[in-house]
Amino acid sequence: MFPITYFSLKKMTKFICRIFLVLFFLSSCSYCALHGLQGFEENRIDAAKNARSHSNLGNIYFSEKNYYGALREYQIAFNLTYNQGSASTYLYNIARCFIELGDYNGAKKAILMAIDSNCLNITYYETLVDCYIYLGIEQKELENCLQDSFNPYNRIIAGLIYLKCGYPMYAKVIFDEFILDNPDMIISDSVRAILRKI
Repeated sequence: MFPITYFSLKKMTKFICRIFLVLFFLSSCSYCALHGLQGFEENRIDAAKNARSHSNLGNIYFSEKNYYGALREYQIAFNLTYNQGSASTYLYNIARCFIELGDYNGAKKAILMAIDSNCLNITYYETLVDCYIYLGIEQKELENCLQDSFNPYNRIIAGLIYLKCGYPMYAKVIFDEFILDNPDMIISDSVRAILRKI
């Protein structure tokens, strides 16, 4: 009887030791997990702040005429904030890089995305018209803009095409019509500034 009890007791102590080891392991894992999650909110990456850093680095590369490096940084900045208001600025910067690299189709796509995101910046329209002129499609785009009278922004594009192609009087007429039809639009002030220069 003694040998049976001894072996039973030995098995029982092994079993109890395993249970204690498992419980110790589980409690230490849960402790680590709780402390790891506790600082999660504090260490979260701020995408907008990170995008500004990449944009600033892109500005440095652009000023140094390293357009490939600038393009890469602006693309990272855009990817971090593609659904925010600042994305249009990054798209405009991407278009500027494409223009400097001679890729006017890429610039046109980027600037059209920027205009879709923020249609109140006259510089975007000027850059778009420059792309049309470099691609040689300004006449086709002018006809498209003049046919679509429902979109007031097409009047801006038409006026800029006339202006940049050397027809300032036609541009003046188009811009005057735009101002008369849309006096309270935010972009109207920029159009008035162009009119003062003509």
